[in-house]
Amino acid sequence: MALLKLALAVTELDSDELAGQDRDKEVSRATSGYVYVRSVSQPLTRSHPWSTMHLRFVDHRLTATADLDERIGDLYSRGRPLPEGMPILLDDGWRPVEPWLTYFRIVAASADRATLRAYAYDARRFAAFLDARRTDVIHATSDDIVAYREWRLNGSERPVAHTTWQRDVVVIRGIYQLLTQTGQIQREPWITIGKSSPLRTRWTSEPDIRPLTQSQWRTFREVGLGGRTASGDLDESWRGSTSLRSQAGAQLAVTTGMRLGEFSTLLDVEIPSSIDSGGSLLLEACAKYQKRRRVHIPLTTLRAVDLYRQTERRAVVRASAASLWRRRAELFIVDEIDMSAGVVRGRVDGRRSRWRLHQLPPRLRRIAVTERNEGLEALGLFVGRGGLPISRRQWHATFEAASRRTLDLAQAEMGGRRVRITPHDLRHTFAVVLLKSLTEVALAREAERRAGNVGPSTLSEHISINPRLTVQRLLGHSNPATTMVYLRYVEDTDALIQDVFESWSDEAMTFADAVLADRNAA
Repeated sequence: MALLKLALAVTELDSDELAGQDRDKEVSRATSGYVYVRSVSQPLTRSHPWSTMHLRFVDHRLTATADLDERIGDLYSRGRPLPEGMPILLDDGWRPVEPWLTYFRIVAASADRATLRAYAYDARRFAAFLDARRTDVIHATSDDIVAYREWRLNGSERPVAHTTWQRDVVVIRGIYQLLTQTGQIQREPWITIGKSSPLRTRWTSEPDIRPLTQSQWRTFREVGLGGRTASGDLDESWRGSTSLRSQAGAQLAVTTGMRLGEFSTLLDVEIPSSIDSGGSLLLEACAKYQKRRRVHIPLTTLRAVDLYRQTERRAVVRASAASLWRRRAELFIVDEIDMSAGVVRGRVDGRRSRWRLHQLPPRLRRIAVTERNEGLEALGLFVGRGGLPISRRQWHATFEAASRRTLDLAQAEMGGRRVRITPHDLRHTFAVVLLKSLTEVALAREAERRAGNVGPSTLSEHISINPRLTVQRLLGHSNPATTMVYLRYVEDTDALIQDVFESWSDEAMTFADAVLADRNAA
């Protein structure tokens, strides 16, 4: 089997992408620093309806060496301007596929690394599907688009939700915008009449909001993450060694509303030590769409983080200092942290680099270290066994295991909840609890005004105490409609319906009466 020396330095797929394939046909690196690739074939299945379609990502750490011939050296030098992490789609002959190469070069200029990788996998799936139908994006017809939509939603071994399909739509629309704007095709292959088109689905759904009650949260924290029994005793069979890290991360999520991609990339210096009050930090580079917002952290959460710092994190830092030192060539070595100016300075890839803390991108946060007497220490807050911050995948695995344990050991305490708890559920919990509390404050303020105890509210006061606007700002929502979804979860609808139908014997009571009675009783 012939080997192809790629002139563009690219990284291989994640290890789980290669699971189940012939290990003799995997990707292997040569000593020259380039990637040597053996062709990896995939059988035709309903899950992967293609034979050979490959995806790689630009990695400038795989540098060129002096023993290359002039032709390959020239190709490599021309490939250097490709953005770091940019996806490259390759056909079965290991040739870059156009127009996808141009598409990702344009998208990589503005999209963050995580979004870019997600688009890359979507693009490979779409391109491979068309390839299996003996066509491509330029020659595809409306029937091909419809067939792909039906396969994604109904025909594959793992059908996706309609919300997931919308991300596919973003990629499909994007590639056809490129083709029409560059004159490669005159128009998209589908016809749109009103709101109907092959890309649209007939059904729309709201986000699945699954907030936890206070009791459910405590049970999940203590039993699922903390290794206790439902009665609160220590579980002697518990073998977890990162309970405090897991609890601190979950508590940050539920009390601040941060997304997983936000709290998992926090730096230790960004979280103040617990004092007599809470603290705050500024998010930007790690926030969705890089939308800047300030996050407030309660005192109890700061104490949970401090406890983790002084125990589990300290032990990991001490154990990994020497191994990180041996890897220093591939890390971002920070030699100055100016907290008063919010600036970090250091060296990465042989070059000096200066960043404002809130603008430090996730890729550098995950490899940022500083020198200590014993070796190197990661700047990341939530570090793993190797000393660097744990990945999003590890956080999801932690929550998955904690959910199974909670539902197995404390089913009664969870109040009938049978679905697993995710990091985003904690964000939903923050939104619903805060929205309900702010609504009560606003109603109390309005009652005081009606009673004549306070004067008329000014416009600024209306804005400052508006529950929806406040929650929208704290969550970093760009669209007010996203925040509006949480409004229907402020009232305990299940309990309210139970009260109404149990009171059917009172024919004079209406649904509105039941709502008012419920509020008065509270």
